[in-house]
Amino acid sequence: MPKVVFFSFMSDEVNRIMASFTPPGFKVILRPHATPTEEKVHLLEDADFLIAYPGEIPAEALRRAKRLRLIQLLSAGYDRVDLALCRELGIPVANNGGANAWAVSEHAIGLLLALYKRLLDADRFVREGKWRGDILGYDTYEVADKTVGIIGLGRIGAKVARKFHAFEVARILYYDPIPRPDIEAQLGVQRVDLDTLLKESDIVSIHCPLTSHTRGLIARRELGLMKPTAVLINTARGPIVDEQALIDALRQKRIAGAGLDVFAQEPVNPNNPLLRLPNVVLSPHIAGTAYEGWARRARFAFANIKRVWEGKPPESLVEPEE
Repeated sequence: MPKVVFFSFMSDEVNRIMASFTPPGFKVILRPHATPTEEKVHLLEDADFLIAYPGEIPAEALRRAKRLRLIQLLSAGYDRVDLALCRELGIPVANNGGANAWAVSEHAIGLLLALYKRLLDADRFVREGKWRGDILGYDTYEVADKTVGIIGLGRIGAKVARKFHAFEVARILYYDPIPRPDIEAQLGVQRVDLDTLLKESDIVSIHCPLTSHTRGLIARRELGLMKPTAVLINTARGPIVDEQALIDALRQKRIAGAGLDVFAQEPVNPNNPLLRLPNVVLSPHIAGTAYEGWARRARFAFANIKRVWEGKPPESLVEPEE
């Protein structure tokens, strides 16, 4: 009977959803992510598969996991996994196959609409009996006819592009090391270099993984290329953006606003200036955690595990950086 170890930091309800997709004949041992290292080492010594959410796995546990055939992540991101060590040990790593792409793409649009329509202010004004407050009718905006720039046109970025297409935007630009001719043909999106995207976009939405190449990708120089009327949306990873440079740009109105689900430090320090800026909408790294997505993640994870057990190659493999 194949043994699957599952380390999770999610709620009991989510864990029950996940466990309900266990294939017949597989044994799943569920433990909290905070399980002590010694126990993790012991559990993985004879494990065939590991499901991890998040992907922080002690190096000692990996080195002792001699039977491990696959590390299956429930996240799209893989920046917490020591991919170099996994490659050294011959352990393949797979992400969630785009299972959270629906949720993240919707959340990115939601952050933008909250900024453009001043929804948080509007809600507060009505509750406080101020009716429209200082929303004067010329300080909210439409998405239609804007130029959108998408950084990273993978599974999530492609869904974002499709959603923006429905908003009747003027253009959709994208920056990605990998060309996406299928999406270009379907939606008329245009591949450009990063500087062009930043200079020409009214809305910049980040959907690339955090790697050594993308850490600090959007820094002071890049923010300086953006239009003063442009907004930045980040639902990927905080360190892709130089947070202090972003704070300065927002304070000085060098860009109009930002919608952020991710931060350089999480949870956010209560003294972080972002918490006091009026031209920012914030959420606590929840873009990918919609109810429907858990079943999708579980279905993909266990199908991938079953595939490997049957001698087939895993899908959605994550490759270490060269």
